[in-house]
Amino acid sequence: MNNCASISYVSSSYVELTRTCHQSCGYCSFYRDDATLLSIDEIRDKVVELSKRNATEIVFISGEQPQEFPHIQIALHNSGFASYADYLLAVCQVAIEANLLPVLEVGYLDSYTWEKFSTVGCSARVNLVASALANSGQALEKSRGRNPSAGKACIEAMHSAEIPYSVGFVIGIGESEEERLHFISEIGRFCTADPILQDIRLIPFQPTRGCAMHERPPLPFSAVENAIVALREAFPVHHISVPPWLFHRFPELVAAGLNDLGSVPIFSGDPTHDNFEIPCYETLKARLEELNVHLYERGTLSTTAALNRPEVLNALTHTRSLIERRNLSGLNLIDNEHCFVCGPRNNNGLHIPMKKSVEGHTCTFTWTPGPAYQGYAGIVHGGILTTLLDESMAYAVMGAELKILAVTADMRVRFLRPAPVGVPLKFVATLVGQRKNLHFARASVILPEGTVLAEAEGRFAEIILQGVSK
Repeated sequence: MNNCASISYVSSSYVELTRTCHQSCGYCSFYRDDATLLSIDEIRDKVVELSKRNATEIVFISGEQPQEFPHIQIALHNSGFASYADYLLAVCQVAIEANLLPVLEVGYLDSYTWEKFSTVGCSARVNLVASALANSGQALEKSRGRNPSAGKACIEAMHSAEIPYSVGFVIGIGESEEERLHFISEIGRFCTADPILQDIRLIPFQPTRGCAMHERPPLPFSAVENAIVALREAFPVHHISVPPWLFHRFPELVAAGLNDLGSVPIFSGDPTHDNFEIPCYETLKARLEELNVHLYERGTLSTTAALNRPEVLNALTHTRSLIERRNLSGLNLIDNEHCFVCGPRNNNGLHIPMKKSVEGHTCTFTWTPGPAYQGYAGIVHGGILTTLLDESMAYAVMGAELKILAVTADMRVRFLRPAPVGVPLKFVATLVGQRKNLHFARASVILPEGTVLAEAEGRFAEIILQGVSK
C-alpha cells in the first residue's frame, strides 16, 4: 500500500489477583475493600489455559498495598508467604515457567520492594496523574499519596531496580489541559532516555459502573489528540498507545503520532473497564485499513536492556515464534472466548461446553433449542443446525487435546426431517479421514429415540502454526 502507516499491538491478557486496595481513586471502579486473593494454584490454572491459547504476556493486576488489610494478610500466611512481594514473586515465576512474560500492574511500590523483582523476569506498569486533585469533590480526594511526585518516585524506584516499565498517563479526571500537557513534557524530560522504559500509554477517563466519577463526561477528541501530539514530542522514539476499547476514534490519532495500541487484552477482557468490549484483531485491522494503516503484532519488551535478561530468554524465544507465525499467517486465529457456540464470554452465545464434549476425535453433545432459534413456528432454523454441525465437526477434527487448528474449507448438509423446538437434539461428529493438511469429518443431528434429522460432511483445512490451538 502506498504511503501506508504502521501500528502495533500486543496480544495480552489480564489475571486479576485481588481488587483489595488501600486507594479510593474517584475515577476507578476496580478497587474493593474485601476482595479475596487468588491462590497460586488458581493462578497456575489460568496461566496454563492462557498459554494454551497463545497469549504472549500476562498482566497481573491488583489493588495497591492489599496486604494492609487483615483478610489479605491471613490469605498470604495460609499460603505460606511472608509478604505480598513474595507472593508476587511466585506469581511471576508461574508465568515464566509457562513461557509467558509477566507484567505487574500493582500500583506504586517502594524502592526496597521493587529491588526484589530485579531478577524475576517481570516488567511493570505505572499509571501517572498530572495533578494532585486532592480537594473536596476531586478525583483523588480519598486517595493516599497518589499525586505526580509519588508517580515520579515510583519511576525512580523501578529504574534503580532495573525493572523494565511502561508509563501510563491517566487523563480527563479533572486536571486542566495546561496541567496535562505540562506534565507530559516534564515526564518526557525525566525518563525518555531511560534504557528500560518500554512504552507510553495514554489512558483517557471513561465513566464506568461503580466509580465515584461515573457522571463525569469523557474528554473530547481534540483533547486526546493534543495529548498524543504532546506525547510524540516528549517521547519521540517510543511506542505511543491508547486503549482502542476506551477511545473509539483511535484510527484518527495515527496522524497525530499514535503508533501503537499497547497490550490489547483479547484473551481476558479488561477488569478495570469490564463494561467495554475488547475488539479482536480482525476488527482492529478493518478499522485501521480504512485509513491505510497496517496493523502488526509486537512483543512486550522493546529495548535492548529489557530483552537481554537471561531470565526471560526462553519466554522470549517462545513468544517471538508465536508472533512471527501470526504476523506471517493470512489468518490470525485467536480464541478470545467469544465464539457464538461455545464462548463463555459471549453474552449472546449458546454457551455449549464443546471442549468437554470431545473424546479422541469424536464430539458428542446435546442441545435443547428454544423458540428464539426457530425458523418456521416450532421448527429449528436450518442455519442454526448448520452452525452446530460445523462446530461439532471442527472439534472432532481438533480432537480432545485440541492440538490441531483447522478452519472449515467446505461442508454439505442434508436436512432429512424438521428439527422440533423444545426437544433435546443430540449432535455426533467424528473424524473420518485425512489427506495432507485436509481433514474430513461427518456429523448427525439425532432425536432422543434415534431418528436422524440432518447429516453433514465437511472438509477442514489445518493451519500449520506450531503450538496454536483453539
